[in-house]
Amino acid sequence: MNDSAKIIAENATFQAFFNSYIREAGTGHYIRTEDWIIENRSSILLDGPYIIELELLQQDIRIAIEVNYLSKVGRHVLGAALKYCQKGKQWYREEKLTLMMTLIQELHLITNSNSDHDLASHYDELILRLIGSYQTMKRYIEARMEDSQTLYSENSSFIETEQSLLFGHWFHPTPKSRQGMSYWQHKSFAPELAGSFQLHYFQVDSSMIKEECILSTESASDLLKTALIHSSPTLHIPKEAFIIPMHPLQAQWLLQQDHVKDAMNKGLIKSLGTLGKNYTATSSLRTVYRADEEYMLKFSIPVKVTNSLRVNQQHELKAGVVIARLWRKLSFNEYYPAFQMIDDPGYVTVDFPNQKESGFEVIIRSNPFPSGRDEGISSIAAIVQDPLPNQQSRLYHLILKVVKRDHLSIEEVSMKWFENYWCCAVEPLIRLYDEYGIALEAHQQNSVLDVSEGYPKTYFYRDNQGYYLSEHHKQVLCQMEPSLLEAPELFYENSLIQERFTYYLVMNQLFSVIYRFGADGLISEATLLEWSLDKLKMLEGELVGQGKQFVSSLLNEEKLSYKANLLTRLHDVDELTAKLEQAIYTKIDNPFLPLQKEEKCAKVISYTY
Repeated sequence: MNDSAKIIAENATFQAFFNSYIREAGTGHYIRTEDWIIENRSSILLDGPYIIELELLQQDIRIAIEVNYLSKVGRHVLGAALKYCQKGKQWYREEKLTLMMTLIQELHLITNSNSDHDLASHYDELILRLIGSYQTMKRYIEARMEDSQTLYSENSSFIETEQSLLFGHWFHPTPKSRQGMSYWQHKSFAPELAGSFQLHYFQVDSSMIKEECILSTESASDLLKTALIHSSPTLHIPKEAFIIPMHPLQAQWLLQQDHVKDAMNKGLIKSLGTLGKNYTATSSLRTVYRADEEYMLKFSIPVKVTNSLRVNQQHELKAGVVIARLWRKLSFNEYYPAFQMIDDPGYVTVDFPNQKESGFEVIIRSNPFPSGRDEGISSIAAIVQDPLPNQQSRLYHLILKVVKRDHLSIEEVSMKWFENYWCCAVEPLIRLYDEYGIALEAHQQNSVLDVSEGYPKTYFYRDNQGYYLSEHHKQVLCQMEPSLLEAPELFYENSLIQERFTYYLVMNQLFSVIYRFGADGLISEATLLEWSLDKLKMLEGELVGQGKQFVSSLLNEEKLSYKANLLTRLHDVDELTAKLEQAIYTKIDNPFLPLQKEEKCAKVISYTY
């Protein structure tokens, strides 16, 4: 009998929250379960090999969590939750939701007791998002419990994998937080429920249109109009009309805004309602897709997803076009054809006087996965996501597919898969930073792999909010593409780039793949870390630019930068509106360092014989 959706959602929420807590709060000590049972004279049945015990000093509370899988890269699989009863002098099982509230209270009290802390505690907002995320996850799981073939199949299409992220971002304590969406709206607009919907269209006076497009054949507005006509051939649209599509959630918001109402009263904007064929949301919720369209569309929506209200900002519109121009001038793809950029070649918005963003901002994104080329395309997030109980992950199915086809061992296929993954999804990104000073926010959801042949073949990067250009390369890059001078916010100091690049590429993406292999029992994390370490050492010797310093830090630093999503949520920081779009960062132990020390010890021992 399957676990209920409630129990599964509660457990998945706890996995995400508690892993965030121990990484960011930096507390707790590990002990072997058999030693812990003897020490505490406990009769509770525990199967996991380890226990992590924490003392919450602010509340004088002790808790212990069973660890069913201890990860070297920091994402443990957790079991029973226990709390110590002072009165009875014994441990007992605790409800996981209740325990999460206790941990939030501890963070709140720590923040309030620290007079030097310049960020306030918004623990009530964190609790609201935690419960909202849990309830949303429960609903999605309930709807998709019997859909394992689509959720984890190695042959799923691009949009099927985009709709498969039931648990969401496992580096985040509230992975399915979606404030601003009503209960009834999820059925149509949430990708996890495989819904589809028509776009809402506005006709806008030409005097208010602001647009840019690098395509030589059509303007951005013409491209959008052509797409609508293609989906509704009988629809009559005046030749001179400017038509802008909008996500229905955003359209509802826009129709309530005074500046839009005023323009409508003046006849400058006209609401045409929902038109055309249906689109489907991708995993980001606000980018929409049709298999028969050449472009995806990325909208603002009045929804807070994980950390931020999802708004297309003016500088992002410009950045997408500028980077698309720059990318066409780089020769990088000639040398690294397995690495591809999904660019944003155009945008359209409605310009209002004295208003930075009007809410009408639409980003046009290339669609490399049309019908016929969309099979076996998956984000890394979908490949590494934990499966439902009694199921296997998409990575597991991919490996078994090749094992059966090529008659090789699981470990042989796993090692080759990881090598191919590294060659298209990790090394090219480091070399891009080294050669051109361009780092990408290449986390697991922004990273898409072509695994149609079983092994990773091509890596696709997507996200016009995630470009970091080094100030050190500014002169050369601006000479190559002068329009970069119009986007100064794209350039960052190398110290900040290194911090973010470490988190997004290594912590979030690379380590998630290593974890999944280990947790699935395909190949050990230690084997993959050692192989990665050797590759990084080789790269350190070959690189000559910013990438060399980046790799050197991965090899030698005691601690690595980590994006503290739990603390970002506790302090209610919206990273898209914060200075430098900066979330809260912390440091966690570098898993490469123990391997380095082991190698040194082995060499010393070998010299003594």
